[in-house]
Amino acid sequence: KPQDGGHSTLLSTMKHRNGVFVPPEGLCWLSVLSCLLLACSYVGSLYVWRSDLPRDHPAVIKRRFTSVLIVSGLSPLFVWAWREFTGVRVSV
Repeated sequence: KPQDGGHSTLLSTMKHRNGVFVPPEGLCWLSVLSCLLLACSYVGSLYVWRSDLPRDHPAVIKRRFTSVLIVSGLSPLFVWAWREFTGVRVSV
């Protein structure tokens, strides 16, 4: 019986071989792609705004700061969604 209150998650269906944790197929790739997507969204947020102004102009700096602030604020939601989708739980 799963230890998460009966909810079916990827972790509850994982196999153990000789007491060693064996992740389900594709979880590693999903984790790597999620990390890459999060990093690219952070860097991409710097280049969203098109402007003829130089990059050190105060208006450009304010727009970039706003973009990074938004992406940084949304990143915990992205990590939460990844955790819910994969079923990964932290044991204390």
